[in-house]
Amino acid sequence: MLVNHLLIIDDHPMVVKGYCYTLAGIQEDLNLVFHEANSCDNVLQKMNDSDSDFYQIALLDISLPASTCGIAVGGEDLGLRIRSKFPETKIIVQTGLNDISVITNVFHSLKPEGFLIKSDIDEDVLIEAVSAVVRGKNYYSPSVRHLLSNQNFEDVYVDSLNRKILYHLSLGFKMKELPDYIPLSLPSIERRKKDLKSLLGVANGSNQELLHAARTKGFI
Repeated sequence: MLVNHLLIIDDHPMVVKGYCYTLAGIQEDLNLVFHEANSCDNVLQKMNDSDSDFYQIALLDISLPASTCGIAVGGEDLGLRIRSKFPETKIIVQTGLNDISVITNVFHSLKPEGFLIKSDIDEDVLIEAVSAVVRGKNYYSPSVRHLLSNQNFEDVYVDSLNRKILYHLSLGFKMKELPDYIPLSLPSIERRKKDLKSLLGVANGSNQELLHAARTKGFI
């Protein structure tokens, strides 16, 4: 029987331990082997150490802090890197942000096999999600299904380059410095910043208002 290696990625070690404890009840039935990672840096190292084979499933908290090296600006960006290098890995996203724009963005970018809102997660939901994804099905927790069925579904997509712009602005970098860190010309970055302000509802606002809106939506 195929061994299903499950990488649980969360910056709260007690959460990881709790998930392992909960999933122990189906570990034998699904032939699961648990692995842990508590940071973007930890996962990036695991990716560098793996030439071809990676984990069958990644349970990913998209609210992870950025890597210290700046390669991944958060959990969603990390997920994109996993998806790009190891397309066979199935990704179950988890987030504490119950916001339609966050969910929309993640569906656009990652197309995860599973999506869990943390307030939905209990023993049954976690077991159902992992069991479904192992068996080749998708699983979305109740709040995700409700938000996706909302008639006011928003189309707010903040791609990897836009997140890098927001991330570097949040660190205090000046606009003229961003081309040194982002592979775009300054005019292109300016256009993207203008589009971001419109997307996030602060079209005529300052950079600080843009960053506040981005934090509220969970993009930084």
